[in-house]
Amino acid sequence: MRFRFKPTPDQRAALHRQMVRLERPEAALDLLGRWLPAGFRAAFATCTPASAHTDRFVLRLDVVSETGEARAYALKVYSDDFGAEVWAHGQALAARLGPDQDGLSVPLCYLPQERMLVFPWVAGTFLSGIVNEAKIDLLRRAALLAAALHRLNIAPEPPTSVEMLLADTRGRVERTGRRWPAHDALVAPLLTALEQAAALLDPADPAPVHGDMAGGQFVWTGERLVLLDLDMFGYTDPAYDVGHFLAQLERRCLWDRTLPEHAAGWLTAFRDAYLAALPDVSPRNIAFYQSLTLVRKIYTVCRKQPPDGAALIPRLAQRAWVALEDVIGAEQRR
Repeated sequence: MRFRFKPTPDQRAALHRQMVRLERPEAALDLLGRWLPAGFRAAFATCTPASAHTDRFVLRLDVVSETGEARAYALKVYSDDFGAEVWAHGQALAARLGPDQDGLSVPLCYLPQERMLVFPWVAGTFLSGIVNEAKIDLLRRAALLAAALHRLNIAPEPPTSVEMLLADTRGRVERTGRRWPAHDALVAPLLTALEQAAALLDPADPAPVHGDMAGGQFVWTGERLVLLDLDMFGYTDPAYDVGHFLAQLERRCLWDRTLPEHAAGWLTAFRDAYLAALPDVSPRNIAFYQSLTLVRKIYTVCRKQPPDGAALIPRLAQRAWVALEDVIGAEQRR
């Protein structure tokens, strides 16, 4: 699981130059030509930015053939060679997941000279953007997709331990205290409680995990639910993915006051569907990782400074304590 990678200034500058170059459709087509379908002769193309970060960017390449056939691709470029690791993991996943069912978006190819992964563009609506009555069923399908990933018998890397996840969380809490000292009284006791609660976790065999599972990573095409972005893939307690998803969903429910009444059942729908599919995954561990993710998101809110951040931070802390009570309470009920 890749934590907090920071590219060098030279890597960032090179990445920016590459993005400018590849925004020219002819440059992108020159690279992708051999991966287009046999007989596909491009007549028109556009290449537009989809997202950009300091260590990676994504472009959308739309191509129309001379016969009017349209294709769309996501071109994901990294500042280092990490894409090769994502490619290897994606190949292992593709060999085990059916293409015609809910599943993961896996790359079509990797171009090492460009540090580029090429994916089919997944058109649809992010699960996070769906708030109507279909949401409950889609959350259950997302839970089953997560369970299918966690069942796979692959080990993409050495296991990530709870101590490693706590170390990353500790770094975020310390940065929060240094940069926003007013919040230190909220987050420091939570970190101490998390470190103590880690000793109460149930034993868990590691499984392949997504690592950044959230509603914004699932796309509903109208027929399939597709899970995007393997950049945080790892090998750890599967409860980590579930707790992370629940924390992100809870965060949404805390700040978005426009959500419908049935949003009150969203977390339960996902959690219950997942545990029905994989009952051996520990509910106590899920609660722990839900709390840990809520604490980490306090740092994210402080860093991004959204308009409602000042009100959201104490609510995130309060919900982190509630999740921790499920960990500690389960031990007391034994």
